[in-house]
Amino acid sequence: MRPSPRTAVCPNGRLTGAAAALATLLALAGCGTDQMEAAMAQPGTDDATQATLVCAKDAKPVDQPSSLPAEATLPTGYVVTRTEARSAGRTILTAVSPKPFKETLADMQRSYSTRGWTPSEGEVEARDAESNFHGHELRGRWAIREMPGCPDNTSVNVLIGE
Repeated sequence: MRPSPRTAVCPNGRLTGAAAALATLLALAGCGTDQMEAAMAQPGTDDATQATLVCAKDAKPVDQPSSLPAEATLPTGYVVTRTEARSAGRTILTAVSPKPFKETLADMQRSYSTRGWTPSEGEVEARDAESNFHGHELRGRWAIREMPGCPDNTSVNVLIGE
């Protein structure tokens, strides 16, 4: 069952650290591409988000919501540590990949450019990457970040909705 639609508000707060991707993803659906990119680049902090970023070996998995399309599931071996249902049928997944950044990047690019998804705007930097995607009458954005405190692990955040 999906939550009732409400007006999405684009983020205007500041974010820092590895939490930037997730914290901004929580408010992105409904924003234009320029607004999404600007929000992803803003520095800031979010203590609640930091608490969900744990190494794969210590991660406590949670079930993915039944409303999440099978085509949107994360690659095998990724540990989903948090899900959140948002307004307008949006879902946020927070996970940790037990793989180094470059391998996680390849997994995410492959997963969200196949299974009926079409990637669009995005970028890859030395320690983080993100991409928009659409398909199945849905659109979304994934973001990954290297986890300095967890060698060979990568944080993964996915926003998907109507």
